[in-house]
Amino acid sequence: MKLYIYEHCPFSARVRFIAGMLNLAVDVVTLDYDDDQTTTDIIGSKQVPVFVTGDGEAIAESLDIINHLLTLADSAETSKPSDAVLEWQRAAFSPLQQIGYPRWSSMGLKEFTTDSSRKAWRSKKETEALKFATLLADTPMIAKEVEALIRQAGEVLNLNSDKRVKLVDEAIVFSILRGFFSAPEINWSPAIKEWMESASKQTNVKLLK
Repeated sequence: MKLYIYEHCPFSARVRFIAGMLNLAVDVVTLDYDDDQTTTDIIGSKQVPVFVTGDGEAIAESLDIINHLLTLADSAETSKPSDAVLEWQRAAFSPLQQIGYPRWSSMGLKEFTTDSSRKAWRSKKETEALKFATLLADTPMIAKEVEALIRQAGEVLNLNSDKRVKLVDEAIVFSILRGFFSAPEINWSPAIKEWMESASKQTNVKLLK
């Protein structure tokens, strides 16, 4: 089984989170960001994550890959996220872009090891609304919004309760929160930080810092 990813990609991270929690051995391949050919040859388009099963079937959507992994593990878990997590994700995605876009290509991630890959990232991701220099300058303001989202994540995850949330919900929250570690200016709730560090160690999915 082979999983094609970018290290920064939250959709890739949630698949890896699930594989790690289920103790499934997956061969993870990190593509160069400017590699337009590999996944195009497999599924007809440039995108990640892409999962190739042991039988050679290609699966391209993260929740579909997660469903396949749950089936492989004979898990009773569902791949359908809760409404609360989907709502939180919608609120968190723009701040994630604001924090991550100006930083990830200079953090030594495997997809950005070449000048051409870093240039391709900037060419695609920097827009009038997402000027990298402006976002870096605005970090203190963005951080306040992120810190509120981190506190909300604790409620979504039921960290103060014995009632465990769905594995797919944990995967989605983890996949987004890990990107906020890119900015050291962000202050973390101790309980959330501890949960993130524990989940990272358990799944072998590194935090982005």
